[in-house]
Amino acid sequence: MRYDHGGGLLTAHLKSLGVDTVFGIVSVHNLPLVEAVEADPELRFVPVRHEASAVNAADAYGRARGSIGCALTSTGTGAGNAAGSLIEALSSGTAVLHITGQVESAYLGSGRGFIHETKDQLGMLAAVSAYAATVTSARDAGRVLREASAAALAVPGGPASVEWPIDLQYAVQEDDGETAPLAGPPVPDPSELAAARELLASARRPLIWAGGGASTAREHLLALLEATGAGLLTSNSGRGAVPEDHDQVVGNFATTPAGRALLADADVLVTVGTHFRSNETADYGLRLPEAHIQIDADAAALGRVYPARHGLHGDARAVLPSLTGAAVRADAHWTDRV
Repeated sequence: MRYDHGGGLLTAHLKSLGVDTVFGIVSVHNLPLVEAVEADPELRFVPVRHEASAVNAADAYGRARGSIGCALTSTGTGAGNAAGSLIEALSSGTAVLHITGQVESAYLGSGRGFIHETKDQLGMLAAVSAYAATVTSARDAGRVLREASAAALAVPGGPASVEWPIDLQYAVQEDDGETAPLAGPPVPDPSELAAARELLASARRPLIWAGGGASTAREHLLALLEATGAGLLTSNSGRGAVPEDHDQVVGNFATTPAGRALLADADVLVTVGTHFRSNETADYGLRLPEAHIQIDADAAALGRVYPARHGLHGDARAVLPSLTGAAVRADAHWTDRV
């Protein structure tokens, strides 16, 4: 496919992702991209006053839609202004496509003081992104955009940053449109899943701890909660996965005396997409039940902070219904207590 400039390529890519809104700041180093978004009737450009706001808005957009958001920023200090918000998206595993400008390709790394030039912008972006790359030719931009989006949407996810030299934005783009492969959702080991189902069926005082990974599995989490009669603890990012006025929701209070007492008395703990951050575990001093079923789409998270008797590497949307099918109702006094 041939595009008159990079803006046409970008808008086609965004629409292929289902993105209809882009957040950013207009700059001499991203003007072809911004103008193309504004000119496309299927897209909306929302100008902001700071690059951090652009990434925060794209982050929120992606979370609310369960997909990916897009932010456009300028070069150098503009890209640097986005760094803090990129760290938040990286920490949360939120899919954000961050596209920033760059000086003309002939002067990359020259140190001549080209307007908006900064030392090792790509290195800075790599430190705060799940993926970072430079567009090096007008024939390569499409591939880079697809790779970036695939990385942002993969597990464990996070922001993908692309720096695009301004002369290559204005250049005619040639793109073969080859799709970057997207990995399918992980599936837990069948024997581990069967053992977890058996353990959950034996529980009489179950607890569930939901993190950000439960946010896309709200209905399934609620079904498990009500089938077991368990109490529900949450991390900060897991709040709202089940409405907090639900009778079985304990909330984000694991380290309170009441929360510690529940954890001490629970006979089985099911954790869903929570990474046990230091501020939520009293610097990892919080004690958890030994009978721990941990569900996470990121294999590296399983058993990383607390041992898991059964680590289930999978998407909560697929794993939770299987556990619900094995659930046995908790003792009535336990459900009343939570």
